[in-house]
Amino acid sequence: MISDQETLTCDVKLFPEAYPESPTILNSVEYVGSLTPALEEITPRFGNVVGGEEVTFTGTDFSEDISLYTIIIDGINCPATAATTTSVTCTTGKRPGLVKTSLYIYIEGKGLVSLKEKVFIYANYWSADTTWGGEFAPMEGESVWIPEGLNLYVDVDRTPALNLVLVAGSLILAPDADPTHERFFVANFIVVHGGTMEVGTAEYPYTSKITITMHGHVKDPYIPIYGNKVLAVRWGTLDMHGPVREPTWTQMETTLPAGGDTITLIEEVDW
Repeated sequence: MISDQETLTCDVKLFPEAYPESPTILNSVEYVGSLTPALEEITPRFGNVVGGEEVTFTGTDFSEDISLYTIIIDGINCPATAATTTSVTCTTGKRPGLVKTSLYIYIEGKGLVSLKEKVFIYANYWSADTTWGGEFAPMEGESVWIPEGLNLYVDVDRTPALNLVLVAGSLILAPDADPTHERFFVANFIVVHGGTMEVGTAEYPYTSKITITMHGHVKDPYIPIYGNKVLAVRWGTLDMHGPVREPTWTQMETTLPAGGDTITLIEEVDW
């Protein structure tokens, strides 16, 4: 259950394995937000699957004693190396194989840290040979399959013109620190099938520039239901968020006459 309430009382029932239809009612449990360590930010959000990177978790009601922490990312221990009452830093281990993204932070004497749906993401970087089994990165006309449990982080400025990109895991296009930087992602088909494609989120918007180009011709092969030259989502998630614009809309100050080429608005905009 996810709730924004400061205090929350939960009823507790014990379901015996032999008679699950006859639960035992136990004493209720009260959740008190002020007594619960809470996670506010993770820096960085992404890290390489080879490990050896420092990750800092920032929040409230943490402990200064690193010996009290148990931090597990995707089932792999991340030993704490420094801590204050508002943050803890750990060093990631190597994460082999395809593993579902998960995060567990426990502080002895305080309990589990409320994660607020935040996670650290182990990623395979597009530019790394290890991502492609020690071989070359995909070339023009080739297809890319991102299986469940793999997070592919696009850290190149421009991809070749790919054929099909099938996303069952995660395809992550993160912004550059330079707001004028532009990234180009090119394909005939992108199909998010049960996975996630992230081009900025509501909390972490895409703050630099990106151009996603879909290629195709009316006579090209079709994907059933979706067609060609398509970015399709089936049982998956497509996140695309840029900076918040204020105002989001406005009105024209005067009517534009036929053949006119200048629009005058009633207020200044930043888009």
